[in-house]
This record gives sequence, C-alpha cells and structure tokens, in this order.
Amino acid sequence: MFSRLQAQLQSLCTSERLSAFLVYAVGAIVGTYAAKGMTPLQWAGASMAVIGAILVAVMVRTWPKKAEVEA
Repeated sequence: MFSRLQAQLQSLCTSERLSAFLVYAVGAIVGTYAAKGMTPLQWAGASMAVIGAILVAVMVRTWPKKAEVEA
C-alpha cells in the first residue's frame, strides 16, 4: 500500500507540474501586490521574479536528461 501511495505522489509531483505551479504562484503574488500599488523599483523586482519563474519552467522542459550509468 505504501509503495502505491509513493508512486502516486511521485507521478503527481513531477518537475513539470511543480514548475508550472511556481509560475502560477509567482504571478498570483505579483498580481496581488500590483493591485495594491507598487513603486517602479518594486515593479522591476516583480518582473524579474516572473521572468525567473518562467525561466525555471522552460529549463525543466528543455534541459537534456542525464544519461543513465550502468554498473
């Protein structure tokens, strides 16, 4: 039973899904603060955070996989 639950969690928490959630979460946080009002310096920091989250998502999807070593 535990191994089945562990397999379900591993398939649920893939890096693609987690990186997509990161983009969503950063966008939601930035949007919340943008609605309250931000200075130009805060806008610059927020835009860099969004760009960084998108960069992580792109790297996860395009980075080549490591070659498996056989012993």
